[in-house]
This record gives sequence, structure tokens and C-alpha cells, in this order.
Amino acid sequence: MLGTEKEQAEFCTEFNISGDKFRDSRLTWGELEQIAEDFEHKRNEHQNTVRRYAEVLQKCLGVHSLSYRVKDTKHLLEKIIRKNPEYLESGNALSLGNYEQEITDLMGIRLLLLFKEDWLEVHNYIMENYKEVLLEPPFAYVRDGDDTGLYEDKIEIRKEKLYRSVHYVIRSDKGLGIEIQVRTLYEEAWSEIDHKLRYPYNLTNEMLANYINMMNRLTGMGDEMGTFIHSYIKNFQESLCAGVTDDNEVYQFILCEIERCDNAEVKQAVKDKIKQADTYREMKNMSELLSGILKYRQQGSCDG
Repeated sequence: MLGTEKEQAEFCTEFNISGDKFRDSRLTWGELEQIAEDFEHKRNEHQNTVRRYAEVLQKCLGVHSLSYRVKDTKHLLEKIIRKNPEYLESGNALSLGNYEQEITDLMGIRLLLLFKEDWLEVHNYIMENYKEVLLEPPFAYVRDGDDTGLYEDKIEIRKEKLYRSVHYVIRSDKGLGIEIQVRTLYEEAWSEIDHKLRYPYNLTNEMLANYINMMNRLTGMGDEMGTFIHSYIKNFQESLCAGVTDDNEVYQFILCEIERCDNAEVKQAVKDKIKQADTYREMKNMSELLSGILKYRQQGSCDG
């Protein structure tokens, strides 16, 4: 894989590794080749391990779909080159003997959700099954301006990345790290596009970078709209089950019952019904607002 000078040069070009960066790693091509051969030899074993964990996570009702993988060997070597200076500063170094214990994303599982709020069910499921083997506290990458209420008091919130994702790292029964990422379908779609565009071309063009960031914000808006509609439908169904059909039905109930308002239980029933009416009108107003927005966008598309 890296046995010739041509292969080494192609590798450095592919991963944007300068001569200085490689020298700073204090690694030799021979050491990297040994790690690559060892990892490739164990690939099938790792594949079987991560599949078993994915099958357990698939049983969580909050999970819409998932994927899993064993880390690409070239990406592993690039990470070792990039990270080794940090290990050298602490008096250690990545090597054939310790890379499996130190690199915690040799295997990965990605859980995809339909709605943001599905995360809480997934989080509880992961903590119930794997809390004792967490290698670090879970955390969420968010962007400035995102609503973080879902995560507060539950996991750490970090804002240093441009993408959105919740991360867990667990130790498998084989002693190796498995990284679990949780995202919505919107976040996953954007992450794939961003990775395809940003990293190979190292976007330094300001205009292109602004377009990329704009699309990222639109991804967040898509998730928010999905959550809004999901919440609206849920609340509307709950109101129907409670017996609220329209304003006239509510007011007729009040008129009939108010005659017996000496009864404390009746008074409470009236109060409860009024509250239901307020909720119904609020949802109806939201529905009309949403319809107006969609109609305006359709007219704009036609005019364009």
C-alpha cells in the first residue's frame, strides 16, 4: 500500500500531507505499512464485531435507519500521522502495539432519526445498554443559534464544528473503540455533501465557503420545520381524542354546563374544556400560518 515512493507521494497528495507535517509525526513509512497490514488482516473480525452492535441498536424504536463501517485503512494512517505529534508531547507515540487502543473510531455506527426529539429515546437506550463501557462522556456538536434545550442537563454541548451530530464512544467486548453518531436524516444528507465538497478541495474561496455555510443553516431550518409539523399533528390528534371538534361544540358545552355551576366538579370540567378550546384555536392559527407560508413560497416559485 505504501511500499514505493510513488504510493507514498500519492498518499500525501490525497490527504494534503506536506513534508513538514509528515516529519512532525516522527513516523516512518515502514511503521505505517506495518500498521496498515495489521489492520487489513483484522478487518473481517472488526466487521463482525461492529455488525453485532449495530443489530442491538437497530432494535431501538427511535432509530429510523443505521449504517456501520470499519475505518478505511488510508484514513486510519492519515489520522495517525495527524495525531501523533499530540501523543509525542505527552511522552507517548502511536505505534503498531497501541494504535488499536488509542484510536477510538476504528469501527463506527451511524444512527439516523426522522425528528430531533427522537434523540432522547435513542440516548436513553444507549445509556441503558452501554453506560458502563463508555470511554468518554457523550457530547453534541451544534451550531451557533441552534436550540440546545433537548441536550441541556443531559450531555455536553460543543460548538467548535460546522456539522451537527451527537457522539458516543464505547469499548467493545473485544476491547476496541466503537464510535456511535446520532443524526437526523437532514443532518446526514448535509454532512455527506459537506464532506464531498469541503475536504477534497480545502475550500478557501470565500464565496463558496459562504454558500456551504448557508446550506448548513438551511439544513437546521429543515429539521425545525419537521419538528414543528410533527408536534402540530400530535397535538391536533390529542385534541380530537379529548372531544374537541370545533369552537361551536366547545361553547355549547359551556352554555349547557354553566347552569349547574354550583357543583365544583362541573366548574372544573368547564375550565378544562376552555383550556382545550384555547389549545385548539392556537393549533388552528399555526395551521393557517403554515399554509400561508407554503402558499407564498409556491407563488414565488411560479413567479420565478
